[in-house]
Amino acid sequence: MDEADEAIEAVEDGNLRGLVAELHENVDASLRLAFRYEGEDYDVVHVSDAVDAQYTDDELRERVKTLLMKALGDPPREQALYDFGTLQSTVRFFDEVIVAAFPDEEWSGVVVVFDREQSPLVDTTLEYLQVDD
Repeated sequence: MDEADEAIEAVEDGNLRGLVAELHENVDASLRLAFRYEGEDYDVVHVSDAVDAQYTDDELRERVKTLLMKALGDPPREQALYDFGTLQSTVRFFDEVIVAAFPDEEWSGVVVVFDREQSPLVDTTLEYLQVDD
């Protein structure tokens, strides 16, 4: 059993275990971190070896709290945008990672972080918007 399989088996919540397994199987980028949140409480369900080596426990806890606060800032129903429907996800593209938050209730959801290898939509847009000096 490799690291990914062990991480998947360690996820207690069956739905999240299925999500983590599906992400490992169908996403080109490496899954770095996944956690479920409810209010300000959270349960980390996956931490890659690279992330574990990169951060101390306290640093990782602070990183998760920051991502949690970002996720809570995007509730599934936005009054001003009611006609758009329910928010399914917010995705943040950084130079090194992609962070996706999936709210499922007003104060709960799932956050996943991937290595960013490519993103044609974002990369093409950024290339187009660059101003030559």
